[in-house]
Amino acid sequence: MPVIKIHVEHEELAAIKRRAGELGLTVEALAYGAINCSMSHVKEAYCRVRIDQAVSERGHDLPLWSDSARSVAIYESMPDIQQSPGPKGGPLEAASAPKSPAPAAEPKPGT
Repeated sequence: MPVIKIHVEHEELAAIKRRAGELGLTVEALAYGAINCSMSHVKEAYCRVRIDQAVSERGHDLPLWSDSARSVAIYESMPDIQQSPGPKGGPLEAASAPKSPAPAAEPKPGT
C-alpha cells in the first residue's frame, strides 16, 4: 500500500494527537478521514479557498487549531513584562502606583 508522509510542526502534532484521542481514532485514521472529507468537498469554492490558504500560510505561522506556544500572535499580543521589582521590592500592583491629586474644581463664573 502506498504511503503519504506529512511533515508537521510539534505544536500541530500535539493538537492532532489530542483531537484523534478525543474522537477515539488513531492519528492515521484522523488524517485519512480529513483527506476523504477534503476530497469529497474540494469542488466547493469554500473548501478550495481553505486549502489554498492553508498551503500558502504553511511555514509562516502556526494554524489556529494547533498548540500556539510559539505562535507569532501570542508573543506580539502580550503586554511587556515588568522586569524590575515594584515598591519595597514587591510585585507591581495597580494600587501601589502613586496617585496624583484630583484637580481642583474651577469656580463657576458669577458665583
